[in-house]
Amino acid sequence: MKILSTVLFILISWSVYAENTWTIALPSHRQVTVTGFSRARHSMILSTEVDGKVGRVFADVGDIIPEHGKVTCLDETFIKIDIDSAKNEIAQYQIDIHYFKKQVERYQKLVGKKSAAISQLDDFERQLGNAQRQAQLKKLKKYNLQEKQKRHCIKSPAGWRIIERNVESGQWLDIGTHVAKVGDYSKLLVPLALSVQELQALKKKQHNLAVWLSEYNQEIPATIERISPAFDENSRKIQVDLLLDKKLPVHRGGLRVEVKLDLPDPSGTFLISANALDKRFEEVWLERKNGQPLRVELLGNAESSQVRITSPEIKPGDQFKIMRP
Repeated sequence: MKILSTVLFILISWSVYAENTWTIALPSHRQVTVTGFSRARHSMILSTEVDGKVGRVFADVGDIIPEHGKVTCLDETFIKIDIDSAKNEIAQYQIDIHYFKKQVERYQKLVGKKSAAISQLDDFERQLGNAQRQAQLKKLKKYNLQEKQKRHCIKSPAGWRIIERNVESGQWLDIGTHVAKVGDYSKLLVPLALSVQELQALKKKQHNLAVWLSEYNQEIPATIERISPAFDENSRKIQVDLLLDKKLPVHRGGLRVEVKLDLPDPSGTFLISANALDKRFEEVWLERKNGQPLRVELLGNAESSQVRITSPEIKPGDQFKIMRP
């Protein structure tokens, strides 16, 4: 049993030594910071669909839209008069319809008894049909006016904020006048312009993505809202929107948002264990697995456990011997 334990100890020790005998050259990375500024997730311009005089303004710049959604309403005096007039006309035609129906029923009986001319029945049926059609036209007119009345109040989704307001009480507005600009600040978007490499680095972090709010010294989570399929030919960048909806210190535009991304070092440098370096007469060497020495250039300080080196003969994944423990 003692002999078996000794053999196992020797095998384990040799395995640990073997694993620690070689080190792998890994591509060096550099960290870049991409900056964007927050804005409303959605925004829209509110315009008038009817003309008229502003009767009441419900919200000013920065205000949250109340539950009824009204931003401003035009004076409804004349539209209400037109609706009442249409209702009166409908009522008048309903009286005519009631009268002509009775006359038609009466003359149908008289004609059946051959006590009245059929032409008189035809005349009352014609007048009944005309009254019914006129009543229907007036109902359509009333519905049209009621729909137009609804458009006298310019509305926004409740909970949004007023970004711009361009009207005052008593002001006359023509159709198409821009009344206000509103935005949804319950969640914020951060537009970024990224290179292909930066986009790839962002996607690698998308399941655990966090951004830094430098003005508030705070890190908060973020998600990728959308990635544009288009490509800006001038900047050679791709438009990406991040979504912020958790742990926001404030809900407004203009927050400075920083995203840190790890990109491959374009200079072709590698990271390797400092213990693999062999310094000879101010030159730095590595030893391959086949025993071949390789001269490399050391970048930066060699005191840390990982050092940056460069050589045109190194490929990612190449293994080199650990020269000292």
